Order: sequence, then C-alpha cells, then structure tokens
Amino acid sequence: MTLEIGIVLLLLLATFVAMVWEKVSADVVAMAAFCVLLATGVLVPEEAFQVFSNEAVVTVSAMFVLSAALERTGVIGTLGHAFNRWLGHSDWSVLLVMLPVVALLSAFINNTPVVVVFMPIMISLAARRNIKPSKLLIPLSFASIFGGTCTLIGTSTNLIVSSTAEQHGQEPLSMFELGKVGLILAVAGILYLLTIGRRLLPARETLATLLQNSESKQYLTEVVILPRSQLVGRRLADTPLKDAPHSRALEVIREGESVSGPVNDVVLQAGDRVRLSTVLSSVREITSLEGLQILPRAELGVEFVGALRAAIVECVIGPKSDLIGRTIRDINFRRRFGVLILAVHRHGVNLRENFENVELEYGDTLLIEGTETTLDRLRDGSDLLLLTDAPTHPEPRGRQWIAVGAILFVVLLATFGVLPISALAVIGAVTVVLTGCLKIEEAYRAIDWKIIFLILGMLSIGLALEKTRGVDWIAGGIFHSLGGWGPWVVLGVLCLAASVLTEFISNNAVAILFTPIAIQTAAALDVDARPFIIAVAVGASACFATPIGYQTNTLVYGAGGYLFRDFLKVGIPLNLIYWLIATIVIPFVWPFVP
Repeated sequence: MTLEIGIVLLLLLATFVAMVWEKVSADVVAMAAFCVLLATGVLVPEEAFQVFSNEAVVTVSAMFVLSAALERTGVIGTLGHAFNRWLGHSDWSVLLVMLPVVALLSAFINNTPVVVVFMPIMISLAARRNIKPSKLLIPLSFASIFGGTCTLIGTSTNLIVSSTAEQHGQEPLSMFELGKVGLILAVAGILYLLTIGRRLLPARETLATLLQNSESKQYLTEVVILPRSQLVGRRLADTPLKDAPHSRALEVIREGESVSGPVNDVVLQAGDRVRLSTVLSSVREITSLEGLQILPRAELGVEFVGALRAAIVECVIGPKSDLIGRTIRDINFRRRFGVLILAVHRHGVNLRENFENVELEYGDTLLIEGTETTLDRLRDGSDLLLLTDAPTHPEPRGRQWIAVGAILFVVLLATFGVLPISALAVIGAVTVVLTGCLKIEEAYRAIDWKIIFLILGMLSIGLALEKTRGVDWIAGGIFHSLGGWGPWVVLGVLCLAASVLTEFISNNAVAILFTPIAIQTAAALDVDARPFIIAVAVGASACFATPIGYQTNTLVYGAGGYLFRDFLKVGIPLNLIYWLIATIVIPFVWPFVP
C-alpha cells in the first residue's frame, strides 16, 4: 500500500464514520472529503472538478424535476385516490392492492414523492377501516424500494451504477435490464410482506392517537375582556378561564399583537382577546362567566357558530424543509404558520415537555393544532408534510398528460437507445417547465441538492481511489481472500456488503464506491463484470433494516409511531431474502462467462 492509497482509505473510513455518526449532514461530509483531496494534492483541481460534468449528476437532477411534475400536476395523487375503491377492509386486502401499485409507480418515478403523496392517503384509509397506520407505512416505504430495483430510472442509485460502469469501459445499464432480477425480488418482497412480514409489523399508535384527550371535537375561539370585568388586572392563570374543563388558553392578543411570554402569566387588561382551544361541553361554562364575551356573540345550536373549528393533525418535517436544525421556540410556529405545536415524536419517543428547545430533524413528526384554513396553507408548502388526507385540486388534465408523456418519452426513447438517458431526461425536464406543468422556481426546489452534492463528493473519493490505484488494491485483497471460493461467493459477499453499508450511509455513496471495486474484482477473477455490477445495484438499494439509510424509511419512521427495532424485526429477514435471491439468480441471468 502506498502513502497516497493510505491517505484516501483513511479519508474514506473517516467519511463512513462521520456519515454513521450523523452529527454533520452526509452531503457536507462528502464535500469536506472533496476539499481534503484538493488540499492534500491527491487530486489536482482539473481532476477534481471533472465530477461536476458526470452524466449521472445531470440525469438524477432532471429525474427529480420530472417526478415533481407528476406530483405537482396531481398524477400521483389521482392514482392514489383512485385505487381506494379497489380496497377491502383488512390490512391484508389494503396491502394486496397498495404494494403492487406503489412498486409500479416507483419503477418510473422517484420514490420519495410517491411515499410523500401516499402517506396521508394510507393514514386516512387506516382510520376509516380501523387499521393501525403502523401496519401500512413500513410496507409503503418498502414497496417503493421494490419498484426502484426494476428499472434504470427507478432510483438514483441505478443511474449512478450505470454511469460509473460506463466510465470504466462497461456497457451502461439498459432501461429494463435490472427488471430481470428486480421483478423477481419485488414479487418475493410483496409475498413476504403479505405473509410473514405482515405478522411482524407492530400495531403501534400514532402520535395523534396517543395524545388525544377524551373530547374529540376541539374548537378555536376568542373571548374579549370587557372594560369593567373583574378579570382586569389578574393573571390569566388566576382566572376561571384557566379552570374551564377541556380548555386551554393559547395566546392573549392586545391591540392586534400577541402578548409575549407564557400565556398563563399575562396580566389581563380591558379589551384583551384571549384565544382558547375548547370543546362544546365547556362553551356554556365560559359564556356564563361575567366580564367577558365570546366573539362573535352567537346562540348555541347543534354546532358552535361563534368559533373556528380546530383540527389536531400530524405532520412530518420534510427533506427540503427550512425548519431543519432550528428549534420550535426560534421558529415561533404560532406567528409564522398560525398553528400550535402540541408534541414532537422522534425515534420512537413522544416529547411533550421542554420540546420547544429541541432542534428539529428531518423525519420528526409534529402534532399541531390549527384551523382548516391554516392547515390548507401548510399543505401548499414544503416545510411540513401533513399526514391528513385532503381533497386534491389537480392541474388541468392536459398538463397531467404532458407530465405523463414526458416520463414515457424518456423511458421509450432510452429503451430503444435513440439518445443517452441524460439527454432525454434533460429534454423531458425542460419540456414540463416550458408547458407550465412546473414553475421554474418549483423545478429548482424539486432538485434535492443534498443528494447532488453527496454524489459529487463521493465521486471525488471514487476518482481518488482510481488515481492512486486504491481500487486495484482493494480488489486484489478481495481476490486473495475470497478468490479461491469462486466468483459466486465473491458476488454474494459484495452484494451483502453493499446491502449492510447502505443501512447506515447513503445508497448513492455505496454505489459510487462499490461499482469500480466490483469491476476490478471481476477482472482479477477473469470473469465478466456484468453480474458484479448488477449485484452492487441490487445490494445498494436493499435498505430495509434501519430507518436512517433510505429517505422513505425516515419519512414513515415517525409518522407510523415506529421504534428502531421495528425496522430490524421486519427488515432483516427481507434483507436476507433479497440477498439470497440476488446471489442465486444474478449469475443465471448474467453468466460469469458470457
């Protein structure tokens, strides 16, 4: 081993450790490695900046835009709501329909928007059918992974494997080449979730169910303190308002501004408006108090006319949220969004005390309270993903067909090799913007820049391993350690190693690093590299045992009220099934000696 190889391998190890540690974002870690390679001279600038011209980066970015167009025009949502009529009333019957539908969509669309759209649909279906959402959300995430292994564009991992292989003198993956093994894996995964996996899924309560009180109909209303009221000059905590059953003071508004500080410590003044969250059974008690009046004054009928209906719903911090890394106290949700935060759910723990100072993370689930109007505004943003089903307001059907046509354009022409997929994806992305399916600002927001910079940083490490001949050194080590067992065993070990690593670090990072190693190992064994390339693609996407290795797993983690061990319990058997099938099937479809 040379000094340069040692530096690169040490940097690679440090990168892996930092990604697993999760104290710094993975994209920042990868770009820090890029800078270290420049600073140490392992890569000169001309070499390092080659990664920015990598076709995989362009293709992945364009596919993000195309997926966003399908989501924005309502195509995904329309399909999701349409299949409701085919569902039965048990979790098994729901899974029987949902798993193939989601897998099929994810074969052609980035799986994160598929899961984002389907989560509230599945939670709503669970509520109507008296099914625990935890019985449906892990399968939802896993089904999106199943579909991703079936086509070239199913996941960015496949695009990276294909591009990296092409740079090393191999034929790029064709559009449906992975489907030869991906379909078998998808069917096996669906059968597992319908049988053994279904029994291993927990029946957990979601955050909203755990924290709901006995009164289900909550209302937001305001009372005004009259000029000669006995409440004037008293702390709110010392007034009868504090003791009204099933009621909670949210804020005191004075001269149009919310009074700062703990609401119970506010000393009331004439003209103050106290906003309350209450229930119908407490309304008469509040109206009987002297010195205040409900706004607007109204008679009670079957429904309370003088109040805005308050809804308690769950939402998830999205992958592109500006709230990540900020505390609830700093954000001031009440002023910014018009909602009240009731609790935070993270890593299987429901936080109700002192959560105002907790820095929010991607995947955190919040229990919020607000009016329907306020919640509708939140649905239009990207900071919070509401887990409540809402009526869809799709774009005109013409634009839906344009978005679908753009995807079909990429798939068909790439299948017949008319143009490289990178060129087709860019043409498709520009088309959906020019035709109004997606605004240009939405297109830029659709690109997950964290993934893009993660890919760029890891590509630089891969380039450094090649330049220093570190790839040859690793492949030689694998050959000397396992070569005597034959290529079948080596392929199985590479696939398993890729699958294990992708549980803890980005699947894209694993794809970038393992593909050249697989190609060099095949060369050392004097066999065809194709089965090893396919094994890396499959292994790098097989992330089922942890909620942190794949974006969709992180999304459903908090929403389903899951614990970390739930993924281990359901996912490890599925990982083993994937690994065994891939190890057995791949050499038959792609022989070691063509």
